Amino acid sequence: MLHQHFEPQNSSKLLYFIFVAAAILCLTLLASIKSIYSSVSPDGKHLVVPHENNLGYANSHYFEEVKHITETEGKYYFQEIHDKDSKPLQTKQDEEFDSSIRDIKHAIEREEQKVHLLKHENNYLVEELNALEQIIDVVVEKLVSFTSNKSVDARNDLIQNLLANTSEEIQFGSIYGKEWKSHKKQVMEFIYEDSLNDTLLPERSEYFTNIFQLILANKPNIRPLSHYMNGRISNAVYANRQTTPCLTVDELSSHLILEDSDVQALQDTHHRFVRTLSSIYPNDIYEPGTRGIVYVGGKESSWSIMLSIMNIRDSGCNLPVEVLIPSYHEYSLDMCKNVYPRYNARCLFLPGLISGKVRHRKKIHRHQYKSVALALSSFEEVLLLDADNYLLDNPEKLFYSKPFQENGMVTWPDLWKRTTHPRFYTIIGKDITTDTERRDYGYTEYGQRFTQVCEKEEDVPLHQLEGTMADPSSDSSQLLISKREHIGTILLSMYYNTYGPEYYYPILSQGASGQGDKETFVAAAHALDKKYYTVKKMPEFVGSLVQEKWRANAMAQFDATEDYEIAERYRDNTEEVAEQPAVLLLHVKSRELHPWRKYHDERVPHKGDTGRSRLYGDEFPNVAKYDFELETWRNMEKLLCEDKIRFHVFEREGVSTEEACREVLEQIAYLESNSM
Repeated sequence: MLHQHFEPQNSSKLLYFIFVAAAILCLTLLASIKSIYSSVSPDGKHLVVPHENNLGYANSHYFEEVKHITETEGKYYFQEIHDKDSKPLQTKQDEEFDSSIRDIKHAIEREEQKVHLLKHENNYLVEELNALEQIIDVVVEKLVSFTSNKSVDARNDLIQNLLANTSEEIQFGSIYGKEWKSHKKQVMEFIYEDSLNDTLLPERSEYFTNIFQLILANKPNIRPLSHYMNGRISNAVYANRQTTPCLTVDELSSHLILEDSDVQALQDTHHRFVRTLSSIYPNDIYEPGTRGIVYVGGKESSWSIMLSIMNIRDSGCNLPVEVLIPSYHEYSLDMCKNVYPRYNARCLFLPGLISGKVRHRKKIHRHQYKSVALALSSFEEVLLLDADNYLLDNPEKLFYSKPFQENGMVTWPDLWKRTTHPRFYTIIGKDITTDTERRDYGYTEYGQRFTQVCEKEEDVPLHQLEGTMADPSSDSSQLLISKREHIGTILLSMYYNTYGPEYYYPILSQGASGQGDKETFVAAAHALDKKYYTVKKMPEFVGSLVQEKWRANAMAQFDATEDYEIAERYRDNTEEVAEQPAVLLLHVKSRELHPWRKYHDERVPHKGDTGRSRLYGDEFPNVAKYDFELETWRNMEKLLCEDKIRFHVFEREGVSTEEACREVLEQIAYLESNSM
């Protein structure tokens, strides 16, 4: 009876075979999946990236595979969706049986194909994980060499950041991630090895991680400031010209809407942040007496930075250079390992310098990079330069100059009037009213000969009053600063830039030309009552006459040392001063020193009748005291034609190094033909 009970009859034989076959199929699938997972990592965490065109079963009548990567807490899953329209089983038992067996066999074959494919396509992931394991082993060995617990913790945090960002920053198919994915092991090893040369990096990283946490703890709890009564200030014209508008307290109060509650909230968080900052200089994070030049860089700007660095070396300056690289996508192993070091320059890798705990809470954006670069650079005294800023003379003298030695910070003026909202001074605890004593009576570069900047003599611009920042606004393309004297300025500027787009940029500029980080350094120093020197000589445009039309191609800034001497010499002078300092810096439009764009981009209207022209006119070599333009193009020749360095800025546009080199040689021939 028992035997008869379990013997399959004709009516149930089909179900019995299907059940057995299904069980076998399930076991096969489980074994396959386990094999895939175990081949990648012990805990089964891996990426599965099937390729739709190679699965080998796209024409199946019974299954449709839908492949995609779904990210959930860093894990990726392969999802299979069955076709809702699969055909029903036929009614005849023998046909059903034969058909089911065939389907089961085909399904098994398809799963075997899938397993083979997935193993093949995930081989690179196995290699990546093996490489990571090797790096971790190296890191562990080297951490043993550190005896200080503080150093071990900080260095370990650096390594954790590197490893954590590996998974964060990989983007499949990203053109920026190509080099990173290809050379990740070498990049990580080089970043770590290079960090060992900076003995104070662990302490500096830990210090500024704490500062960032303090910044995040003092976020203003108000809406973003984006509403204006009379629109943004778009006509803040040249500071040294008599014109409207006259930027009085009333005028500057009639644009950005700042409610009393907004001002109070901003004042509270600002006061709390400043009060909490340590007034004691952190002696253990910078090597005393060190000086250097700092850029914010990346793949896109590496071309301009290299030209700027070579220009500095041509001037006789041997100061070390550090280039802050903001992200993995911007990191070029070749530039950081092979090219920059030839010129006594090195890369600072931002994600490795700030704790992941901070970066996950608040992403560091472009507008914060300058203040962060200042903070995290290893030098105690820094000349901060934009990538497209070029020195015409040795800048080392600036560090020994009186304006820097007496003030610890030197800034350069912009072309525009200052448009800061009057209530900024309330926020920083410096109430300004129309009854406040007047500091000056117009605009002047040197002496006491003022140019009136309002049509009515009785109208007093806000920024001619005591307690305010002076006109004109600031140009942050260059900044000279001592961290010993101005560490608080740097930290407060980091605070302003963190909350700049929502709050402090509108307050400091009200939408005027160049709104951004440019006012934050002077504003921070002013809020903390720290001394600084602003170059008195206004910047000037430099350009050339092309086809009877003058075009500005750069902006010149002047030597702070000579500027200070002239200002002191003519302090009480009431006549116009003809003497002026030498040009020191040239802020060049990046397109003008791009050898391919210059003569192949229709947006660059600087072609003369012969097809070529000088950017800065035939007389500029007399101003610069050498042929700056010719020497810069000769530096291009060395980079492209001799060293054959590949730059992202050309590769992105499909221009080969050889093509760029040919263009450089043609321009050099033209410049040599009319060099003075």
